[in-house]
Amino acid sequence: MSKAQIPNILTIGRILSIPLLVAGILQIGSGQGAFLGSATAVIGLFLLACFTDYLDGFLARKWEVTSDFGRMIDPIADKLLVAACLIAIAIALGGSWLILAPAMAIIGRDILVSGAREHAALKSRAMPPTKLAKWKTAFEMLAIAVLLVYLCAPAYPGSNTILMAGTAILWLAASLSVYTGSLYFRASLKG
Repeated sequence: MSKAQIPNILTIGRILSIPLLVAGILQIGSGQGAFLGSATAVIGLFLLACFTDYLDGFLARKWEVTSDFGRMIDPIADKLLVAACLIAIAIALGGSWLILAPAMAIIGRDILVSGAREHAALKSRAMPPTKLAKWKTAFEMLAIAVLLVYLCAPAYPGSNTILMAGTAILWLAASLSVYTGSLYFRASLKG
Protein backbone atom coordinates (compact mmCIF):
# COMPACT_ATOMS: atom_id res chain seq x y z
CA MET A 1 0.00 0.00 0.00
CA SER A 2 1.37 3.38 -0.94
CA LYS A 3 1.16 6.58 1.07
CA ALA A 4 -1.18 7.99 -1.56
CA GLN A 5 -3.81 5.34 -0.80
CA ILE A 6 -3.96 5.81 2.99
CA PRO A 7 -6.33 8.84 3.08
CA ASN A 8 -8.83 7.11 0.78
CA ILE A 9 -8.58 3.87 2.77
CA LEU A 10 -9.39 5.83 5.95
CA THR A 11 -12.43 7.37 4.22
CA ILE A 12 -13.66 3.99 2.99
CA GLY A 13 -13.11 2.58 6.48
CA ARG A 14 -15.37 5.32 7.84
CA ILE A 15 -18.09 4.27 5.41
CA LEU A 16 -17.67 0.60 6.35
CA SER A 17 -18.05 1.44 10.05
CA ILE A 18 -21.55 2.88 9.53
CA PRO A 19 -23.53 -0.41 9.59
CA LEU A 20 -21.77 -1.43 12.81
CA LEU A 21 -22.55 1.94 14.38
CA VAL A 22 -26.20 1.79 13.38
CA ALA A 23 -26.56 -1.79 14.69
CA GLY A 24 -24.90 -0.80 17.95
CA ILE A 25 -27.03 2.31 18.44
CA LEU A 26 -30.25 0.40 17.73
CA GLN A 27 -29.24 -2.40 20.13
CA ILE A 28 -28.50 0.11 22.88
CA GLY A 29 -31.81 1.87 22.22
CA SER A 30 -33.74 -1.39 22.40
CA GLY A 31 -32.25 -2.17 25.80
CA GLN A 32 -30.52 -5.30 24.50
CA GLY A 33 -27.04 -4.02 25.32
CA ALA A 34 -24.58 -3.31 22.56
CA PHE A 35 -22.53 -5.18 20.04
CA LEU A 36 -18.98 -6.09 20.96
CA GLY A 37 -20.17 -6.49 24.56
CA SER A 38 -20.04 -2.83 25.51
CA ALA A 39 -21.90 0.39 24.84
CA THR A 40 -18.58 2.18 25.09
CA ALA A 41 -17.49 0.26 21.99
CA VAL A 42 -20.18 2.13 20.03
CA ILE A 43 -18.92 5.47 21.33
CA GLY A 44 -15.33 4.43 20.63
CA LEU A 45 -16.16 3.37 17.08
CA PHE A 46 -17.97 6.65 16.46
CA LEU A 47 -15.05 8.68 17.83
CA LEU A 48 -12.65 6.66 15.67
CA ALA A 49 -14.81 7.41 12.61
CA CYS A 50 -14.76 11.12 13.51
CA PHE A 51 -10.99 11.03 13.92
CA THR A 52 -10.56 9.43 10.48
CA ASP A 53 -12.56 12.35 9.06
CA TYR A 54 -9.86 14.70 10.32
CA LEU A 55 -6.93 12.38 9.63
CA ASP A 56 -7.69 11.54 5.99
CA GLY A 57 -7.78 15.20 4.95
CA PHE A 58 -4.76 16.09 7.07
CA LEU A 59 -2.65 13.30 5.58
CA ALA A 60 -3.78 14.00 2.00
CA ARG A 61 -2.75 17.65 2.31
CA LYS A 62 0.47 16.97 4.24
CA TRP A 63 1.65 14.28 1.82
CA GLU A 64 0.25 16.21 -1.18
CA VAL A 65 -1.73 13.18 -2.34
CA THR A 66 -5.17 14.74 -2.76
CA SER A 67 -7.24 13.04 -5.43
CA ASP A 68 -10.50 13.53 -7.29
CA PHE A 69 -11.75 10.31 -5.69
CA GLY A 70 -10.92 11.63 -2.21
CA ARG A 71 -12.54 15.01 -2.87
CA MET A 72 -15.69 13.18 -4.00
CA ILE A 73 -15.91 10.39 -1.42
CA ASP A 74 -14.89 12.27 1.75
CA PRO A 75 -17.97 14.53 1.95
CA ILE A 76 -20.17 11.56 1.05
CA ALA A 77 -18.65 9.54 3.90
CA ASP A 78 -19.26 12.43 6.32
CA LYS A 79 -22.88 12.84 5.25
CA LEU A 80 -23.55 9.08 5.43
CA LEU A 81 -22.02 8.87 8.90
CA VAL A 82 -24.00 11.80 10.27
CA ALA A 83 -27.30 10.83 8.62
CA ALA A 84 -27.12 7.17 9.64
CA CYS A 85 -26.23 7.99 13.24
CA LEU A 86 -28.92 10.68 13.52
CA ILE A 87 -31.59 8.34 12.16
CA ALA A 88 -30.50 5.51 14.49
CA ILE A 89 -30.43 7.85 17.51
CA ALA A 90 -33.87 9.22 16.63
CA ILE A 91 -35.21 5.65 16.50
CA ALA A 92 -33.43 4.70 19.73
CA LEU A 93 -34.97 7.71 21.47
CA GLY A 94 -38.47 6.77 20.36
CA GLY A 95 -38.83 9.25 17.52
CA SER A 96 -38.78 12.36 19.69
CA TRP A 97 -39.47 15.44 17.56
CA LEU A 98 -36.72 17.24 19.50
CA ILE A 99 -34.26 14.93 17.74
CA LEU A 100 -36.19 14.26 14.51
CA ALA A 101 -36.72 17.92 13.53
CA PRO A 102 -33.05 18.95 13.61
CA ALA A 103 -32.01 15.60 12.12
CA MET A 104 -34.36 16.15 9.16
CA ALA A 105 -33.03 19.71 8.72
CA ILE A 106 -29.43 18.45 8.69
CA ILE A 107 -30.13 15.58 6.30
CA GLY A 108 -32.28 17.76 4.04
CA ARG A 109 -29.57 20.43 3.92
CA ASP A 110 -26.95 17.84 2.97
CA ILE A 111 -29.10 16.61 0.09
CA LEU A 112 -29.75 20.18 -1.06
CA VAL A 113 -26.06 21.11 -0.90
CA SER A 114 -25.10 17.98 -2.85
CA GLY A 115 -27.52 19.05 -5.58
CA ALA A 116 -26.26 22.64 -5.48
CA ARG A 117 -22.67 21.46 -5.83
CA GLU A 118 -23.63 19.24 -8.77
CA HIS A 119 -25.39 22.19 -10.41
CA ALA A 120 -22.32 24.39 -9.87
CA ALA A 121 -20.03 21.66 -11.23
CA LEU A 122 -22.08 21.54 -14.43
CA LYS A 123 -21.17 25.20 -14.85
CA SER A 124 -17.50 24.40 -14.10
CA ARG A 125 -17.64 26.15 -10.74
CA ALA A 126 -16.26 24.64 -7.54
CA MET A 127 -18.02 25.12 -4.22
CA PRO A 128 -15.51 24.15 -1.53
CA PRO A 129 -16.72 23.84 2.05
CA THR A 130 -16.69 27.04 4.08
CA LYS A 131 -15.22 27.37 7.57
CA LEU A 132 -18.75 27.71 8.96
CA ALA A 133 -19.77 24.48 7.24
CA LYS A 134 -16.80 22.76 8.88
CA TRP A 135 -17.97 24.06 12.26
CA LYS A 136 -21.43 22.74 11.45
CA THR A 137 -19.97 19.28 10.89
CA ALA A 138 -18.02 19.50 14.15
CA PHE A 139 -21.20 20.41 16.07
CA GLU A 140 -23.10 17.54 14.39
CA MET A 141 -20.46 15.05 15.46
CA LEU A 142 -20.28 16.52 18.97
CA ALA A 143 -24.07 16.29 19.30
CA ILE A 144 -24.05 12.67 18.17
CA ALA A 145 -21.26 11.82 20.64
CA VAL A 146 -23.13 13.46 23.54
CA LEU A 147 -26.39 11.72 22.60
CA LEU A 148 -24.54 8.40 22.41
CA VAL A 149 -23.23 8.97 25.95
CA TYR A 150 -26.83 9.56 27.06
CA LEU A 151 -28.05 6.40 25.30
CA CYS A 152 -25.36 4.36 27.04
CA ALA A 153 -26.31 5.59 30.51
CA PRO A 154 -29.91 6.89 30.54
CA ALA A 155 -30.54 5.87 34.18
CA TYR A 156 -27.48 7.55 35.71
CA PRO A 157 -27.91 10.73 37.76
CA GLY A 158 -27.42 13.74 35.52
CA SER A 159 -28.33 11.86 32.36
CA ASN A 160 -31.17 14.28 31.61
CA THR A 161 -28.61 17.09 31.57
CA ILE A 162 -26.56 15.09 29.05
CA LEU A 163 -29.68 14.58 26.90
CA MET A 164 -30.54 18.29 27.06
CA ALA A 165 -26.96 19.27 26.16
CA GLY A 166 -26.86 16.84 23.21
CA THR A 167 -30.23 18.09 21.99
CA ALA A 168 -29.16 21.74 22.27
CA ILE A 169 -25.94 21.08 20.34
CA LEU A 170 -27.95 19.21 17.70
CA TRP A 171 -30.29 22.20 17.30
CA LEU A 172 -27.26 24.50 16.98
CA ALA A 173 -25.86 22.20 14.29
CA ALA A 174 -29.22 22.20 12.51
CA SER A 175 -29.35 26.01 12.58
CA LEU A 176 -25.87 26.19 11.09
CA SER A 177 -26.91 23.56 8.54
CA VAL A 178 -29.89 25.56 7.35
CA TYR A 179 -27.88 28.78 7.22
CA THR A 180 -24.87 27.34 5.37
CA GLY A 181 -27.20 25.36 3.10
CA SER A 182 -28.92 28.57 2.04
CA LEU A 183 -25.52 30.13 1.28
CA TYR A 184 -24.48 27.18 -0.90
CA PHE A 185 -27.85 27.15 -2.67
CA ARG A 186 -27.69 30.87 -3.47
CA ALA A 187 -24.06 30.56 -4.62
CA SER A 188 -24.96 27.70 -6.97
CA LEU A 189 -27.63 29.82 -8.68
CA LYS A 190 -25.30 32.76 -9.35
CA GLY A 191 -23.60 33.17 -12.69
